[in-house]
Amino acid sequence: MVPVLSRREFQRRALELFKERSFSQVSVRELAAHIGISPGAVYHHVESKEAMLFEWLMELYQALLSHVDLIKTRRLTPAQRLTTLIDAHIQLYDHMTVHFKLAVMDANCLGAAMQARVEQLKLAYEAEFIKWVDQACHQPGGPLRECALTAILPMLNSLPAWLSPMIDNAQRRVIAKTIAEAVLHAINALPSNTSP
Repeated sequence: MVPVLSRREFQRRALELFKERSFSQVSVRELAAHIGISPGAVYHHVESKEAMLFEWLMELYQALLSHVDLIKTRRLTPAQRLTTLIDAHIQLYDHMTVHFKLAVMDANCLGAAMQARVEQLKLAYEAEFIKWVDQACHQPGGPLRECALTAILPMLNSLPAWLSPMIDNAQRRVIAKTIAEAVLHAINALPSNTSP
């Protein structure tokens, strides 16, 4: 008798495949073959491939927002709060690497309604992040800084992947956090007035 595949094991094997290949390039048949089940058996675990992607992206942004909520409960200065959030973001990357990849590369594979719900959580997280950047700054922002800040979260979402896989996770976190903080420092140094 073939052992029943648990939902957790199904998810683990599916994520393993999407770590190597783009979500949009994998058919249900290929997914089933990778997992070791029949194509019809996929639907015992998920409603659809799109629903699986939606679930993973919702998990990612809910995890990011839960870090925000947790940090809010601590007595920290604005600068400490921002540093803690950056550190939590980078640490989460180690545990949800494929989720981050899917968010960057494949969120557009969702239908309009699912994409809107994911986007709502994403924007809520980005708003908190940018608010904390503003609180940690010692000078008023300007249009240059606002434009530059829109690049910080996509950078954070991809930064650990830019580093060599030969570096261990602890070192990768230190390097990624140092780069992110240097970029934020540079953004904060942008002039608040763009006129000469």
